[in-house]
Amino acid sequence: MTTITLNGYIARETEAAVAFLATAETVKPLWLPRRKIASLVESDDMSASVQIAGEGVQRLAFPVTVEIDAAFAARVGVGA
Repeated sequence: MTTITLNGYIARETEAAVAFLATAETVKPLWLPRRKIASLVESDDMSASVQIAGEGVQRLAFPVTVEIDAAFAARVGVGA
């Protein structure tokens, strides 16, 4: 599997996917299916307080570096 690397934040997680934010100011996350994630590493940087569109609560988003399937990234318009 060819992958691309993204840096950003994870704001929510489910069993099937994670809500990825490219920046702490992003309000609408990109839901990444776990099966399309090759690697996800949490960094030691500071977490950010975010509010996802449609939710009425602030939550902490933790910084990550994530490698995702390049074909999936192209399909959803992410990456180079």
